[in-house]
Amino acid sequence: MMLADRDRIASVSYLAANPQASALADEADGLTLNHGLAEEVLPMEPDLVLAGSFTTRPTVALLRRFGFSIVELPVASSLDDIRANIRTIAEAIGEVSRGEAMIAEFDRTLQQLPAAETQPPPLAVMYWANGFTSGKGTLANAAVEAAGFRTLGRAMELTGTAQLPLETLLNADPDVLIVGRQRDDPALANEVFRHPALARVFDGRPMISVPDYLWICGTPFVAQAVARLAELRVSLQQGGGEPAATWQPQR
Repeated sequence: MMLADRDRIASVSYLAANPQASALADEADGLTLNHGLAEEVLPMEPDLVLAGSFTTRPTVALLRRFGFSIVELPVASSLDDIRANIRTIAEAIGEVSRGEAMIAEFDRTLQQLPAAETQPPPLAVMYWANGFTSGKGTLANAAVEAAGFRTLGRAMELTGTAQLPLETLLNADPDVLIVGRQRDDPALANEVFRHPALARVFDGRPMISVPDYLWICGTPFVAQAVARLAELRVSLQQGGGEPAATWQPQR
């Protein structure tokens, strides 16, 4: 959607219109949505299909059998993966210059991040629903480290997404807690955030919520998340901080 003219887009995933998951939900209004079903895609007779490496595998296999041109994109687990996927799409749709301009803007945002002022960097803990955290090989960990933090996931040599016992989190004595979106409706998955021990330890310490739509997928919007986290890191290193800070950036 960021690289192609609108009239060239036959359809986008229904997730593109979900404001919790997509930074371009408003822009998706009016576009035909699909759920990755062959019955939806075949009648469109698209010239090109962009697919994820792990989603709707039966549909992708069937489309290949019918001779459709398909480009599969891997899940981004690093900032370099974001650049690579932008180039892959830009080349596939004949918009190489747009792709390079997008990467250049992405890099400019990252290059303007404030430098670290103290060593070692502050320790950040990412804590998701059901007590999960992100370790090495995840986009979230890459973004937090790019912002100038150490992460508990890497310190514990965790790979991917793994459960983090609350006791381990508290004993690590982190400088900042980074959480994802918490639903308003009751859910056992979010009860861990209401634990009195967590509230006591982080009373007066920074806690920030980064919206899922900024970094759940590897798009240039990840740079916004990195920039905001870098601002928090500078505030911490200067003796400030943003207790219970929740950030809702401009889309």
